[in-house]
Amino acid sequence: MPKFLLIVCVFLLINNLVWSQDTLKKKWEVDLSAELELENQYFTSKGLYPNQKDYFLSGAFKPTLKINSADGKHAFKVEPFVRGSIQDPNRTHWDVRQAYYQRKLKSWTITVGVRKVFWGVAESNHLVDIINQTDAVEGIDGKQKLGQPMLQISKNSKLGNFEFFYLPYSRRIQLSSKTGRYRFPVVLEREDIQFRSSNKEWHPSFALRWSKTADDFSLGLSHFYGNSREPLFLGFNPATGLDLSYPVINQSGIDIQYNKDAWILKLESIYRTSTFQDFIAFTSGFEYTFGNVFDKGADVGIVAEYTYDSRRELTFSGLDNDVFIGTRIALNDDKSTDCLIGGIFDVEKGTTLYRVEASRRVAKSYKIALKANILSNVSDKEILYNFRSDDLLEMKISKFF
Repeated sequence: MPKFLLIVCVFLLINNLVWSQDTLKKKWEVDLSAELELENQYFTSKGLYPNQKDYFLSGAFKPTLKINSADGKHAFKVEPFVRGSIQDPNRTHWDVRQAYYQRKLKSWTITVGVRKVFWGVAESNHLVDIINQTDAVEGIDGKQKLGQPMLQISKNSKLGNFEFFYLPYSRRIQLSSKTGRYRFPVVLEREDIQFRSSNKEWHPSFALRWSKTADDFSLGLSHFYGNSREPLFLGFNPATGLDLSYPVINQSGIDIQYNKDAWILKLESIYRTSTFQDFIAFTSGFEYTFGNVFDKGADVGIVAEYTYDSRRELTFSGLDNDVFIGTRIALNDDKSTDCLIGGIFDVEKGTTLYRVEASRRVAKSYKIALKANILSNVSDKEILYNFRSDDLLEMKISKFF
């Protein structure tokens, strides 16, 4: 565990201990909740590599503690995460997703600790989202993130919201073990992907972001310097199978969203430079929602996005010249039933990833989530070729406390 994380945890513990229960009741609002999850994953095809399993059973525990002062000036949040997996030892892991103290001073906000920060507007590819490392053993879609140690200073003004981030420590990505899926021919552990900076994971990173929302228009401008969160892919290496590393990068980004009636127009774009590779990438598209379909209260959205990445076949995500087309359905019922159905289509190489995600609450405190990922016509010229047999059916059952 990083030293910075230990300091934050001790700081939070001391603060919790010095407040008596009577003081908390009078001046603080305390909220404790938790989610207990059972996950079943089934891969419909035999694995390409020796020892790979077809069925995976795991469970996760996600408690959350929030403490807010009555005057709104102080806030604490602690959100650990634990997963235990039977078939893939690398999926048995724990993480402190968030553990931070936040202080508000008029138009200023200071946050110190471990936190998750999300930037971006696109559905299919989150280009500008760079603060946190991806929790790759939780899924290949990049939506799950590891906690990031940070100092964040924010200033809210009429000119917009200004944010500064100091990130003293960088996290490594964890990939599947030899029994897991979505892995490469040679098993890569966390330590196999090295940092290129002399200070390794302790090379400091910095980020700046300005954002402004006016009427139906929102704009964000950002710049990041430090260890890349995404591994640099320079091709295949006979010894390890892949030539991967974390370079020191500069990344400038822009994200734009425009809402008008039933339309949402989106754009994300980045320009990243390093000693080894410079490139530009963007994702742009729209979402149109048909409201109250057939007078049943349901909303049906049509989503279309295009992604371009000048790295082409060296893109680590596999998205370099791809179109995403999908539909989002929300029944707006008392069970919060929703569904996303879509596909990502490579314009040149023909690779297609079909995706279905659906969820619904059951009873008062249970939720069922279903997911399917199906790869088709995978080209041997891109990184997804390593996962061409990893068609997934997944079901999660969650209990909320």
